[in-house]
Amino acid sequence: MRADWTARRGEGLRILTGDVTSPTLMRQLDRLRTELPGARVHVFEPVGRAQRDAAMRLAFGRDVDAHYRLENCEVLVAIDDDVLGVGPHQVAHGRAWAQRHGELNPRQGRMTMHVAESVPSLTGAVASRRLSCDASRLAVLAQALAAELGVSAAPADVPNESERRWVSAAAADLRAHGGHSLLAIGANLPAPVQTPAPLVNDRLGNGGATVWYSDPIGLRPAEGSSLADLAHDIAAGAVDTLVVIDCNPVYAAPRDFAFAELLPQVRERIHLGLYRDETARACRWHLPLAHALESWSDGRAVDGSACIIQPLVAPLYSSRTAHQLLAMLLGTVDPAAEGPVRQTWANAFGGDFDARWRQSLHQGFVADTAAQPISVMPRGVDIPSSRPRDAQEVDIVFRPDPSVWDGRFANVAWLQELPKPLTKLTWDNAIAVSPKMAEQMRLANGDMIEAAVGDRRVSGPAWIMPGQAPNTVVLSLGYGRTAAGTIADGLGYSAYAVREEANPWFAAGRLRRVAGSQLLATTQMHHRLEGFDFVREVSADHPSLPQEAQPQPSLYSAWPYRGEAWAMVIDLDLCIGCNACISACTAENNVAVVGKEQVAMGREMQWLRVDRYQSGDVDDPRFYFQPVPCMHCEKAPCEMGCPVHATVHSPDGINQMVYNRCIGTRTCSSYCPYKVRRFNWFDYRAPADSSIHAAHNPDVTVRSRGVMEKCTYCTQRIQAARVAADKENRRIRADEVVTACQQACPTTAIVFGDLNDPESAVLKRRKSGRHYVLLEELGTRPRTTYLARWNDEPEKEPT
Repeated sequence: MRADWTARRGEGLRILTGDVTSPTLMRQLDRLRTELPGARVHVFEPVGRAQRDAAMRLAFGRDVDAHYRLENCEVLVAIDDDVLGVGPHQVAHGRAWAQRHGELNPRQGRMTMHVAESVPSLTGAVASRRLSCDASRLAVLAQALAAELGVSAAPADVPNESERRWVSAAAADLRAHGGHSLLAIGANLPAPVQTPAPLVNDRLGNGGATVWYSDPIGLRPAEGSSLADLAHDIAAGAVDTLVVIDCNPVYAAPRDFAFAELLPQVRERIHLGLYRDETARACRWHLPLAHALESWSDGRAVDGSACIIQPLVAPLYSSRTAHQLLAMLLGTVDPAAEGPVRQTWANAFGGDFDARWRQSLHQGFVADTAAQPISVMPRGVDIPSSRPRDAQEVDIVFRPDPSVWDGRFANVAWLQELPKPLTKLTWDNAIAVSPKMAEQMRLANGDMIEAAVGDRRVSGPAWIMPGQAPNTVVLSLGYGRTAAGTIADGLGYSAYAVREEANPWFAAGRLRRVAGSQLLATTQMHHRLEGFDFVREVSADHPSLPQEAQPQPSLYSAWPYRGEAWAMVIDLDLCIGCNACISACTAENNVAVVGKEQVAMGREMQWLRVDRYQSGDVDDPRFYFQPVPCMHCEKAPCEMGCPVHATVHSPDGINQMVYNRCIGTRTCSSYCPYKVRRFNWFDYRAPADSSIHAAHNPDVTVRSRGVMEKCTYCTQRIQAARVAADKENRRIRADEVVTACQQACPTTAIVFGDLNDPESAVLKRRKSGRHYVLLEELGTRPRTTYLARWNDEPEKEPT
């Protein structure tokens, strides 16, 4: 086959891949195009940067990447840009955002956030001023804001009164904080709509301060290298061999292309991927791809830093990496999986290869490879007028699922059972509608509805989403799989069925109710607490909460803590509800997955939950997030209630579970006012010969049927630190123990440590005026406590 490609100089050969940031893969693709100039590389990413890249080309006349510096930002204005939401930038943005929150009050440099969006997002949930605006109005809003700041002509369709107030307030704040402000316009909006952002930021002097630009970090496909170009060439008979590398166009391509019908027209179809998915089944050859955890590779982080990826485990099965496949296409068969990667960095490191290679492997990144700022000047671009929406139409918005993304993670049970941040849905996607639309159509959660775009239709259960724009409907990507695996097949509907290539994120469509309803497994109403003031707030005028003068009296004697006294403080002002803590806890502690039926019954096993609350008008609510692990109470009702002493108090203040004592009475759970205990109704342990054991943490016991379990403050990590300290004949250092949830939190909302150590971060947080105890009136004296959230929302003006 290769001899035939060489003879024809690559004519008829096509490579289809997703977004590429791997220097090795880019080097191999460049070499392939050099040796076979007739071959083409096409890029397809269902949830990618195509609109943002096009916007940067319009604004600057060349390819550039934009990078935010939120740590320098006093005012952030976001139009449909979820800068704190799920995606590659979430950790970096979350950590930088946190530097402008927490102990900073609204009059001391705290970031003010103005957010306009059609769909509630994590960024909107923590905004100072949030505007709910239909998707078809966002372009008008962007143009009106640009006009207010003098970089664009005013739109013909003047915003309504609430929109005018939002634009006026946002523009005034941006102008007043020039050099320390940022305008961010969503990467999924049409490219011309995004172009005012660079102009406004340049006009206000924000360039280089809160936003900077670099050369592209990832692969930028050449002209004629889109999926649309590939579909056109297949239809024209110009493609003889197609190699698909870890992407799934049969499932995720816009339906305009009818890719499932096109693919059989290609004579040789080769698929390399983790699963024999929808595209693999349409190909003649499927090659198993090595998992990232068992592969040698490299990549570039969001700041451009190159990282060399090392395998965590030896390959479990016979598989190959993408680099090995490309090497074979180039005529080289290298049995060493790291060979192509070493070759890339041998060229980059030069003569001192061994020393720099070892250093890079040890550090986890290659020094001095981060992207560097470049000097570019934006230019003005006209924003085209939006098509007036028919009175019978609704704005249909497509969004990636916050757990399974575009569907590539759909077969991961951990993620299916992870409650989505704002809806708390598991194991399904729903069609989100606004409260007003639900009232008009007399809908309840779970009622079946049908969304239509042109002659294409998709139906799914309704979900009423507070804070969603009145005439906006949300379709979630990532579900409706038919060849993902035993976990994901048959779950939900496929929003790709009505997605169009011309505008993949927005459409004008119709919505109608159809017969039937569907059970939705949502966790928000599970484990309800009985009490008051779960989430507390402070303001600039009242920056401290009234503190308890002395503990309430108790019938039980105080515990002595002569060594460590472990505790946790969670800052609600820094929590963005991203669920990273839940995922980390699940992986660290071998938490079982129970499935949709059990979740719907309230039997999910996650040791940590993130409760979501709302206050105010259902059409424009204020959102709150509150992580709730075990409180590790000093006066724990569960310890007093257990008839066999299976739950006991440790000398360092941890509420411990002794699994082999537990007889499953569940008395402790009924006594727990915080509802953080989980019972194993079934035996979820894998058979002895199952490969699933390779995913388990060997330091944590896998629990059996009939046993209660809960958060342990990652006691295995405490013991590891204690052993290390004993070996060195010292005490555990301040903040040496880091729990899994704390380690994963992108915003440092969670801190853990020893209350007996005056240098510990947890003790310092406890001295904050925002410190409070959940359900303090019960007198349980929990070791897990909270810091109140700042209320920096301006007073609402009458409408």
